[in-house]
Amino acid sequence: MQKLLRIGQVSNLYNISLDTLRYYDRKDLLKPIVDKQNGYRYYSLEHLDILEMILIGKYLEIPLEQMKEKIDSESISGYLNMMEEQNQSIEEKLAILTKLSQYTNEMTNMLKHIQNFSNDSTFSKITTEKDLDITIYQINLKNFPNNLENTQINGIEAFDQWISYNVDNNYSIIGNSEILGLSINKNIIHSNELGIYLDTVTKEEKMSKHHISGSYRHISFWGNEYELQEYLHLLCNHFKLKNTSLHIKFCFALLHKDMKHEYFANIYFPE
Repeated sequence: MQKLLRIGQVSNLYNISLDTLRYYDRKDLLKPIVDKQNGYRYYSLEHLDILEMILIGKYLEIPLEQMKEKIDSESISGYLNMMEEQNQSIEEKLAILTKLSQYTNEMTNMLKHIQNFSNDSTFSKITTEKDLDITIYQINLKNFPNNLENTQINGIEAFDQWISYNVDNNYSIIGNSEILGLSINKNIIHSNELGIYLDTVTKEEKMSKHHISGSYRHISFWGNEYELQEYLHLLCNHFKLKNTSLHIKFCFALLHKDMKHEYFANIYFPE
């Protein structure tokens, strides 16, 4: 007579709950031998082979329905296909985790920088980028439709936000609060797909596409919106900027309950 284990023994042996074994029974994954006289469930060593395969699938995060299909197929090729598919899934998850790691490292380094940052009122820390190339998608908030459906846009963390100002001949700074600029953060998930989507929306004339390219000077800033305006005026007067544009990239917002948020931003203007 074959050696049979009761459900409690199997539960203890594999450190899984009785409810889990009963669930596998209901799903026709692992049907025990049932004593019709007392209703006790028994498992043979062959049952344990099936259970071990189910647990391997669980460890590899393979859905139970897929595991049942491969077990029922009684085919090596079926198991092989399943493992190849799961390996591809794992590679995709690794790519996502890499993106998340890059994003968190970027945020961590920036926050450490902000902790020790102070605004440069003398503009001695101005730096120049000779080959700047940034694509900004500009949205008119007044006219932008509110019924667009896109599964790739999961949150504003996907974007860097921009505001652009024109500086006239009298050094006056002119902005449009209804125009919001967005650029794609390369360290977010699905950045390529998001770029394709935004290009499509641009072709439909629901937003415009603007390039900042060439030689640009830039400097960082920390403070609230009022302080930013004061700093921009100081910047324009210092460099005698007129008939030009200022592009502000907002990198981080320190939120306040009174809504007077503080921003860490990079200010770009043509050399």
